[in-house]
Amino acid sequence: MKKSEPFLMQYFKSIITPTNVFKGKNLLTWPKMIFLFIFLIACMMMPTSIQMAKLTTFPFEFLFPRTAELITDDFVEALSSKQVKDGKLVGIDSQYTEETDGNVIAIDNDNKYQMTGEDQTFSIKGYANAIVFKEDYAIIAEENGFGFQLYYPKNEEKYPFKIESKEDVLQYIGTLWYVQNKAFLLPILLLLLAGVYIAMNVLQFLFMSLVLWLTKKSNITDIRTFKEAATIVLNAAGLPTILAVIYGFIQFDVATLIMIQGLGTVLMIAFAFFRTGFKEKGLKADSDKA
Repeated sequence: MKKSEPFLMQYFKSIITPTNVFKGKNLLTWPKMIFLFIFLIACMMMPTSIQMAKLTTFPFEFLFPRTAELITDDFVEALSSKQVKDGKLVGIDSQYTEETDGNVIAIDNDNKYQMTGEDQTFSIKGYANAIVFKEDYAIIAEENGFGFQLYYPKNEEKYPFKIESKEDVLQYIGTLWYVQNKAFLLPILLLLLAGVYIAMNVLQFLFMSLVLWLTKKSNITDIRTFKEAATIVLNAAGLPTILAVIYGFIQFDVATLIMIQGLGTVLMIAFAFFRTGFKEKGLKADSDKA
């Protein structure tokens, strides 16, 4: 690896094999390392952004845990005979109501239940938790202060109102909520996930770098500075990050992506040690074997 090469080319050569992970320990400056750290985070965000953009629903019980518990089999049966057409709930022939301990679930044909509050804090007057289906919209309110007025979609083919179980009710409400709030929710979710990736990578980067750097005290290795140790960790993280990104495009799961990157980095460092002993003479011995 020549220092006259573009540093990205140097870096990609350094991540290909365990030997190169150690061999490239002096090729990067701190500014370049910071840039590459951000680059790896950006790579992890690629499949994350694409998969999050494909979401069509959101776990209703995550925001409304108490309200989700109110749904009964009788309520499901009452909803199962209804349909949504042109943005309206049709087939409401009679009032359906269940009230328990200051909570209510209803199909409100008579406009009995009055909505109060404003956007994101709507509620049904006199009730802590509520699910009320009206002709033009549904009202979902939770005692934690969250409350939404959810309009039925006019594209019923894309968002079919097919209720056969409690899970169908939760999914339909979750879909309505996500579609209506996607514009502000998606950036928030992406920022939260980016924060998770950054936090995990910083902890991983600092811990592994510190462990490698401490080996200088016993002369086990030829690693002499913290920057060399940090560069080795950054080199070792390159290939696992690429594998995590590829996996993310195939089957997205945040925990699995982090596991692939973290475990892969540890294995690359271990293989680099087995190949070179983290000693300069180990590079020559490995080169002679090749």
